Amino acid sequence: MTHAEEIDDLIARRDIYAVLTRYSRALDRCDVELMKSVYWPDGSDHHGVFDGNAAEFAEFIVREIQNWFEVTMHALMNVHMEIDGDTACTETYLFAYHKVRAEKAPDIFGARYMAMFEGHGLDTGHHHFYFGGRYLDRLERRNGEWRIAKRQVVMDWNDNHPSGEILTQGMFATLRPRGARGAGDLTFSNRP
Repeated sequence: MTHAEEIDDLIARRDIYAVLTRYSRALDRCDVELMKSVYWPDGSDHHGVFDGNAAEFAEFIVREIQNWFEVTMHALMNVHMEIDGDTACTETYLFAYHKVRAEKAPDIFGARYMAMFEGHGLDTGHHHFYFGGRYLDRLERRNGEWRIAKRQVVMDWNDNHPSGEILTQGMFATLRPRGARGAGDLTFSNRP
């Protein structure tokens, strides 16, 4: 690999990683337009709960994330990239946290899960859903810009349980500000 090819490879890896992290930010901040900017207009997403056009997925997933969960946090870990010219294939490890809306818990978890906690003195109105999986992406560089052309989500594991969250007692009562979705989050108003 020549020096110029090495530099092109490093720039491609930087730009691809920025696409991947932009997805997580769009999802957790519930920003539809930012989510659409991650995919090519003819891209697709195969997510389990959705299978189809990426622009339609962006509309669907942001609406449903707001409907199903009070809070989400999607963290990317290992990212393996194979780049071949203007095409790249990536495997990105994902760890995601979801604070389930109380009224949605039976739909998300099912009756068997809900029955496990009845009569045990647990706060069954608040639940946490942890997800471990991978994003398998094919990205394309068009006119110098990288975006996802096709995404497949793979679930490797999940863990679900009633919440032990503390917000108003002990040191947790002093931890402010809290994150928010959309323009109310400090990331939009607290720029250097």
